[in-house]
Amino acid sequence: MKWFARREGSLPLGVDVGPEAVSVVASGLAGDGFMVRETATLDVPPVDERELDLRIAETLRRVVTGFQTRERRCVLSAPASEVVTRTFRLPPRMRRGEAERAAALEADALVDWPPSERLTALDAIPGKSDEMLLSVARASTIERLVAIAHAAGLRAVAVDAPACAWRRAVPLADAVLDATAERASLVIFGEPAGVAHSFAPRLIDERVAASVRAAFVEARRDGLADVQRLAILAPRDRYESLEALLHHDGYAVGPVSLGGVDGPAWAFAYGLASWSVAPLGLVPQ
Repeated sequence: MKWFARREGSLPLGVDVGPEAVSVVASGLAGDGFMVRETATLDVPPVDERELDLRIAETLRRVVTGFQTRERRCVLSAPASEVVTRTFRLPPRMRRGEAERAAALEADALVDWPPSERLTALDAIPGKSDEMLLSVARASTIERLVAIAHAAGLRAVAVDAPACAWRRAVPLADAVLDATAERASLVIFGEPAGVAHSFAPRLIDERVAASVRAAFVEARRDGLADVQRLAILAPRDRYESLEALLHHDGYAVGPVSLGGVDGPAWAFAYGLASWSVAPLGLVPQ
Protein backbone atom coordinates (compact mmCIF):
# COMPACT_ATOMS: atom_id res chain seq x y z
CA MET A 1 0.00 0.00 0.00
CA LYS A 2 1.92 3.05 -1.21
CA TRP A 3 0.08 6.28 -0.60
CA PHE A 4 2.15 9.34 -1.65
CA ALA A 5 5.08 7.00 -2.34
CA ARG A 6 8.13 7.84 -4.45
CA ARG A 7 11.33 5.90 -5.17
CA GLU A 8 14.69 7.49 -4.41
CA GLY A 9 18.27 6.26 -4.13
CA SER A 10 18.67 5.40 -0.45
CA LEU A 11 16.36 3.33 1.72
CA PRO A 12 13.73 4.90 3.98
CA LEU A 13 13.60 3.94 7.64
CA GLY A 14 11.11 1.33 8.79
CA VAL A 15 9.12 2.96 11.60
CA ASP A 16 6.73 1.04 13.84
CA VAL A 17 4.91 3.37 16.22
CA GLY A 18 2.44 2.31 18.89
CA PRO A 19 1.04 3.54 22.19
CA GLU A 20 3.47 1.35 24.14
CA ALA A 21 6.72 1.36 22.14
CA VAL A 22 8.49 2.73 19.07
CA SER A 23 10.82 0.67 16.85
CA VAL A 24 13.00 1.87 13.98
CA VAL A 25 15.16 -0.04 11.50
CA ALA A 26 17.72 1.63 9.24
CA SER A 27 18.92 -0.39 6.26
CA GLY A 28 20.97 0.02 3.12
CA LEU A 29 21.73 -1.69 -0.16
CA ALA A 30 24.27 -4.52 0.00
CA GLY A 31 25.04 -6.14 -3.34
CA ASP A 32 22.06 -8.22 -4.39
CA GLY A 33 20.17 -7.51 -1.20
CA PHE A 34 19.89 -5.06 1.63
CA MET A 35 21.51 -4.99 5.03
CA VAL A 36 20.15 -3.88 8.39
CA ARG A 37 22.49 -1.20 9.72
CA GLU A 38 20.82 0.03 12.90
CA THR A 39 17.86 -1.03 15.03
CA ALA A 40 16.34 0.41 18.16
CA THR A 41 13.21 0.06 20.29
CA LEU A 42 12.16 2.47 23.03
CA ASP A 43 9.16 2.26 25.34
CA VAL A 44 6.75 5.18 25.25
CA PRO A 45 6.46 6.61 28.79
CA PRO A 46 2.95 6.41 30.28
CA VAL A 47 1.00 9.59 29.67
CA ASP A 48 -2.55 10.89 29.47
CA GLU A 49 -4.21 9.92 26.19
CA ARG A 50 -4.51 13.58 25.18
CA GLU A 51 -0.72 13.86 25.16
CA LEU A 52 0.01 10.41 23.75
CA ASP A 53 0.83 11.46 20.18
CA LEU A 54 3.26 14.11 21.41
CA ARG A 55 5.00 11.60 23.66
CA ILE A 56 5.21 9.05 20.82
CA ALA A 57 6.77 11.70 18.56
CA GLU A 58 9.28 12.63 21.28
CA THR A 59 10.22 8.96 21.73
CA LEU A 60 10.59 8.49 17.98
CA ARG A 61 12.81 11.58 17.75
CA ARG A 62 15.04 10.18 20.52
CA VAL A 63 15.48 6.94 18.58
CA VAL A 64 16.30 8.63 15.27
CA THR A 65 18.63 11.17 16.88
CA GLY A 66 20.66 8.30 18.31
CA PHE A 67 21.15 6.73 14.86
CA GLN A 68 24.25 7.33 12.75
CA THR A 69 22.23 7.51 9.54
CA ARG A 70 21.03 10.86 8.26
CA GLU A 71 18.09 9.24 6.48
CA ARG A 72 14.85 10.93 7.45
CA ARG A 73 12.40 9.40 4.98
CA CYS A 74 10.33 6.61 6.49
CA VAL A 75 7.74 3.92 5.83
CA LEU A 76 4.87 3.64 8.30
CA SER A 77 2.10 1.08 8.73
CA ALA A 78 -1.64 1.50 9.04
CA PRO A 79 -3.01 -0.38 12.09
CA ALA A 80 -4.55 -3.73 11.19
CA SER A 81 -7.99 -2.58 12.38
CA GLU A 82 -7.84 0.51 10.15
CA VAL A 83 -7.01 -1.03 6.77
CA VAL A 84 -8.66 -3.55 4.43
CA THR A 85 -6.97 -5.20 1.44
CA ARG A 86 -8.54 -7.07 -1.44
CA THR A 87 -7.67 -8.28 -4.94
CA PHE A 88 -8.92 -5.85 -7.57
CA ARG A 89 -9.48 -7.44 -10.96
CA LEU A 90 -8.75 -5.32 -14.02
CA PRO A 91 -11.03 -5.68 -17.04
CA PRO A 92 -9.15 -5.78 -20.37
CA ARG A 93 -7.77 -2.39 -21.53
CA MET A 94 -8.99 -0.54 -18.42
CA ARG A 95 -7.06 2.70 -17.98
CA ARG A 96 -5.48 3.74 -14.67
CA GLY A 97 -7.97 6.53 -14.08
CA GLU A 98 -10.89 4.22 -14.74
CA ALA A 99 -9.41 1.61 -12.41
CA GLU A 100 -9.04 4.15 -9.60
CA ARG A 101 -12.66 5.26 -9.97
CA ALA A 102 -13.84 1.64 -9.99
CA ALA A 103 -11.70 0.91 -6.92
CA ALA A 104 -13.30 3.82 -5.07
CA LEU A 105 -16.72 2.34 -5.80
CA GLU A 106 -15.58 -1.11 -4.65
CA ALA A 107 -14.34 0.44 -1.43
CA ASP A 108 -17.96 1.30 -0.63
CA ALA A 109 -18.63 -2.42 -0.18
CA LEU A 110 -15.52 -3.03 1.93
CA VAL A 111 -15.84 -0.39 4.66
CA ASP A 112 -18.61 1.72 6.13
CA TRP A 113 -16.43 4.81 6.54
CA PRO A 114 -17.69 7.84 4.57
CA PRO A 115 -15.73 8.67 1.39
CA SER A 116 -14.14 11.69 3.08
CA GLU A 117 -12.76 9.42 5.82
CA ARG A 118 -10.94 6.88 3.67
CA LEU A 119 -7.91 6.62 1.44
CA THR A 120 -7.88 4.16 -1.44
CA ALA A 121 -4.74 2.84 -3.13
CA LEU A 122 -4.08 0.46 -6.02
CA ASP A 123 -0.72 -1.31 -6.27
CA ALA A 124 0.63 -3.72 -8.85
CA ILE A 125 0.94 -7.39 -7.92
CA PRO A 126 4.16 -8.95 -9.30
CA GLY A 127 3.37 -11.40 -12.09
CA LYS A 128 -0.29 -10.36 -12.31
CA SER A 129 -1.23 -8.19 -15.27
CA ASP A 130 -4.98 -8.44 -14.67
CA GLU A 131 -5.01 -7.95 -10.88
CA MET A 132 -3.96 -5.25 -8.43
CA LEU A 133 -3.90 -4.91 -4.66
CA LEU A 134 -6.71 -2.66 -3.45
CA SER A 135 -6.07 -1.09 -0.03
CA VAL A 136 -8.53 1.07 1.89
CA ALA A 137 -7.49 2.84 5.08
CA ARG A 138 -9.06 5.37 7.44
CA ALA A 139 -7.84 8.81 6.40
CA SER A 140 -7.70 10.29 9.91
CA THR A 141 -5.49 7.42 11.09
CA ILE A 142 -3.02 7.92 8.23
CA GLU A 143 -2.96 11.67 8.81
CA ARG A 144 -2.26 11.09 12.51
CA LEU A 145 0.66 8.74 11.78
CA VAL A 146 2.15 11.13 9.24
CA ALA A 147 1.83 14.00 11.72
CA ILE A 148 3.64 11.99 14.42
CA ALA A 149 6.47 11.22 12.00
CA HIS A 150 6.67 14.87 10.94
CA ALA A 151 6.82 16.03 14.57
CA ALA A 152 9.78 13.66 15.03
CA GLY A 153 11.61 15.18 12.06
CA LEU A 154 10.73 12.43 9.57
CA ARG A 155 9.00 12.47 6.19
CA ALA A 156 6.64 9.61 5.39
CA VAL A 157 6.99 8.33 1.82
CA ALA A 158 4.73 5.29 2.16
CA VAL A 159 2.14 3.68 4.40
CA ASP A 160 2.20 -0.11 4.18
CA ALA A 161 -0.42 -2.72 5.03
CA PRO A 162 0.46 -4.89 8.08
CA ALA A 163 0.06 -8.15 6.17
CA CYS A 164 2.51 -7.02 3.48
CA ALA A 165 5.15 -5.89 5.99
CA TRP A 166 4.89 -9.05 8.08
CA ARG A 167 5.09 -11.24 5.00
CA ARG A 168 8.45 -9.71 4.12
CA ALA A 169 9.67 -10.15 7.71
CA VAL A 170 8.70 -13.84 8.01
CA PRO A 171 8.48 -15.16 4.42
CA LEU A 172 8.65 -18.84 5.44
CA ALA A 173 5.62 -18.71 7.76
CA ASP A 174 1.95 -19.05 6.88
CA ALA A 175 0.91 -16.73 9.71
CA VAL A 176 2.44 -14.56 12.42
CA LEU A 177 1.16 -13.90 15.93
CA ASP A 178 2.38 -10.68 17.56
CA ALA A 179 1.84 -10.96 21.32
CA THR A 180 4.21 -8.20 22.41
CA ALA A 181 1.57 -5.56 23.10
CA GLU A 182 -1.49 -5.38 25.33
CA ARG A 183 -3.63 -6.36 22.34
CA ALA A 184 -2.32 -9.43 20.47
CA SER A 185 -2.70 -9.51 16.69
CA LEU A 186 -2.61 -12.26 14.10
CA VAL A 187 -1.84 -12.02 10.38
CA ILE A 188 -2.67 -14.96 8.11
CA PHE A 189 -0.94 -14.73 4.75
CA GLY A 190 -2.90 -15.26 1.56
CA GLU A 191 -3.22 -13.85 -1.92
CA PRO A 192 -2.59 -11.07 -2.53
CA ALA A 193 -1.83 -10.01 1.05
CA GLY A 194 -3.85 -11.92 3.63
CA VAL A 195 -6.04 -11.01 6.57
CA ALA A 196 -5.29 -9.44 9.95
CA HIS A 197 -7.04 -10.02 13.27
CA SER A 198 -6.79 -7.85 16.39
CA PHE A 199 -7.84 -9.61 19.59
CA ALA A 200 -9.36 -8.14 22.72
CA PRO A 201 -6.82 -6.52 25.07
CA ARG A 202 -5.20 -8.34 27.98
CA LEU A 203 -6.35 -11.82 26.99
CA ILE A 204 -4.78 -14.72 28.88
CA ASP A 205 -2.72 -17.07 26.73
CA GLU A 206 -5.43 -19.77 26.62
CA ARG A 207 -7.88 -17.25 25.17
CA VAL A 208 -5.34 -16.00 22.65
CA ALA A 209 -4.63 -19.58 21.53
CA ALA A 210 -8.37 -20.26 21.19
CA SER A 211 -8.78 -17.11 19.08
CA VAL A 212 -5.88 -18.15 16.86
CA ARG A 213 -7.38 -21.62 16.34
CA ALA A 214 -10.75 -20.09 15.38
CA ALA A 215 -9.07 -17.73 12.90
CA PHE A 216 -7.20 -20.63 11.30
CA VAL A 217 -10.43 -22.61 10.91
CA GLU A 218 -12.11 -19.59 9.32
CA ALA A 219 -9.20 -19.06 6.93
CA ARG A 220 -9.30 -22.70 5.84
CA ARG A 221 -13.08 -22.60 5.41
CA ASP A 222 -12.93 -19.43 3.31
CA GLY A 223 -10.13 -20.80 1.11
CA LEU A 224 -7.66 -18.13 2.23
CA ALA A 225 -4.98 -20.40 3.66
CA ASP A 226 -4.34 -23.77 5.28
CA VAL A 227 -1.97 -22.66 8.00
CA GLN A 228 0.80 -25.11 8.87
CA ARG A 229 3.65 -22.84 10.03
CA LEU A 230 3.09 -20.16 12.66
CA ALA A 231 5.70 -17.61 13.74
CA ILE A 232 5.23 -16.00 17.16
CA LEU A 233 6.69 -12.72 18.38
CA ALA A 234 6.41 -12.50 22.17
CA PRO A 235 8.51 -12.23 25.33
CA ARG A 236 10.22 -15.54 26.11
CA ASP A 237 7.85 -16.70 28.86
CA ARG A 238 4.77 -15.85 26.83
CA TYR A 239 6.24 -17.42 23.70
CA GLU A 240 6.83 -20.69 25.54
CA SER A 241 3.26 -20.67 26.87
CA LEU A 242 1.69 -20.00 23.46
CA GLU A 243 4.01 -22.44 21.70
CA ALA A 244 2.96 -25.22 24.08
CA LEU A 245 -0.75 -24.43 23.61
CA LEU A 246 -0.61 -24.38 19.79
CA HIS A 247 2.06 -27.00 19.10
CA HIS A 248 -0.24 -29.76 20.34
CA ASP A 249 -2.74 -28.79 17.62
CA GLY A 250 -0.23 -29.94 15.01
CA TYR A 251 1.07 -26.54 13.91
CA ALA A 252 4.77 -26.02 13.31
CA VAL A 253 5.38 -23.17 15.75
CA GLY A 254 8.58 -21.16 15.96
CA PRO A 255 9.77 -17.73 17.05
CA VAL A 256 10.10 -14.76 14.73
CA SER A 257 13.85 -14.79 14.06
CA LEU A 258 15.89 -12.18 12.20
CA GLY A 259 19.66 -12.05 11.86
CA GLY A 260 20.07 -14.86 14.37
CA VAL A 261 17.99 -12.98 16.96
CA ASP A 262 14.82 -14.64 18.25
CA GLY A 263 11.90 -12.35 19.00
CA PRO A 264 13.44 -8.98 18.09
CA ALA A 265 11.14 -6.13 19.13
CA TRP A 266 11.96 -4.39 15.83
CA ALA A 267 10.74 -7.29 13.62
CA PHE A 268 7.76 -5.40 12.22
CA ALA A 269 9.87 -2.31 11.58
CA TYR A 270 12.22 -4.58 9.61
CA GLY A 271 9.32 -5.57 7.36
CA LEU A 272 8.57 -1.89 6.80
CA ALA A 273 12.22 -1.09 6.09
CA SER A 274 12.29 -3.72 3.34
CA TRP A 275 9.36 -2.08 1.51
CA SER A 276 11.71 -0.23 -0.84
CA VAL A 277 13.55 -3.29 -2.12
CA ALA A 278 10.81 -5.94 -2.12
CA PRO A 279 9.52 -5.12 -5.64
CA LEU A 280 13.10 -5.48 -6.93
CA GLY A 281 13.34 -9.07 -5.75
CA LEU A 282 16.24 -8.30 -3.43
CA VAL A 283 16.91 -10.47 -0.41
CA PRO A 284 18.18 -9.61 3.07
CA GLN A 285 21.86 -10.23 3.83
